[in-house]
Amino acid sequence: MKEIIRPPKQLNLPRDIYEDLEDFVPYPSDDPDIITKRRSERGMLVADMELRGVRVLQQLNPAQFDSLASQHAARDIIARVGIGSAHYDLAREDAMFYPLRLGLVAEGARTRSSERRYASQQELAAQTLKHLTLAEMMASAHYRHLHTPGMSEHAAGAARSAGRYIGNAALSSLVYDMPGTMEHRHPVDIQLTVRDKSLALLSEIEDYGRSIGARPSVAQLMEPDSPVAVDIRRHAPRDVRRAFEAAAAEHPEQLAT
Repeated sequence: MKEIIRPPKQLNLPRDIYEDLEDFVPYPSDDPDIITKRRSERGMLVADMELRGVRVLQQLNPAQFDSLASQHAARDIIARVGIGSAHYDLAREDAMFYPLRLGLVAEGARTRSSERRYASQQELAAQTLKHLTLAEMMASAHYRHLHTPGMSEHAAGAARSAGRYIGNAALSSLVYDMPGTMEHRHPVDIQLTVRDKSLALLSEIEDYGRSIGARPSVAQLMEPDSPVAVDIRRHAPRDVRRAFEAAAAEHPEQLAT
C-alpha cells in the first residue's frame, strides 16, 4: 500500500448518511405571546433555535469539567448535535458529500523539509471556539435574512455556512483530549487517527439517532422536551446537565419587539 505523505485535513460528510432518521419538529407553545411571535415569524423557528443552541455549545467546553466522564459527555453532546445540524444545513445543497475540517491535532508531512507541529489542548479548544463563533455569526445572518424579503438565497447560503462551521466545531471537539498524548507519533499518523475517530462518529450518530428517535441537532438544545435534551437530562453527569441547563436558560426565545 502506498505510504500517505500528507496528513488528512478534511472529512467528507455523505449526503445520504442520515436518510432514515426522523427530523425533529419543534413542539407548539401554549404561551400566547410566544404563539403570536411564532405566527409572525412562520418558518423561522428552527433557525432561531439553532442560533441560540450554538450559543449554548460555546459554554460547554469539555475541558472545563473535572472528571473524564463529564468531559466525554460534553464532547459527545457537541459532536452529535454538531454533525446532525451540519448535515441538516448542508443538505440544502445538492451534492454527494460535504467537506468538513478535521480537528487539527498535528501538522507535518513525511518530507525532509517539513516541520512537525503539535497542537496544545488550549489551541484545540480555541479551534472549536473559533468555529462556533463563526457558526453563530452565520446562524445570526441566516435568521436575519429570513426576516428580509428577497433574501432567500442569502439565507440559504448563510445556513449552509453555519452548518459547515458547526460541523467543524464538532470534529475539533471530538478530539479535544488527543493533544499532549501523541507527540511520539508522526503528524500524518496522528491525523489519520483523527480521521478514523471522525468516521466512527458518523456511524455512532446514526445509532444514537435511532436510540432517541430523531436526528440529533443543535436546535434541540433549546427545547426541554426534545429527544436530545431529554437524553442529556437522563444520562449526562450532574455537572454537565447543570451547565447545559444554565446555558440554555441564558438564551430563551425572545418575543418580537
